[in-house]
Amino acid sequence: MTTATQPFTVKEAAVRMRLSTASVYALCAAKKLRHQRVGVGRGKILIPHDAIEEYLAKGTVKSTEPHPTAILGTTRR
Repeated sequence: MTTATQPFTVKEAAVRMRLSTASVYALCAAKKLRHQRVGVGRGKILIPHDAIEEYLAKGTVKSTEPHPTAILGTTRR
């Protein structure tokens, strides 16, 4: 496996998502963030890069308000 495709650890995912590690663990426990466990016993949680993008995309809220320039009809210079 190359470095570019290695999944994130919980700590790395937390930095990427700007969350605490406890929040990432909670998202995994609630099955809201796709992940895999490897190892014996509690093991290690690994999070694929695209799982983070999926989670962040689900939380994106699109505005229903028109952009201010669309209302004014012109742009300021």
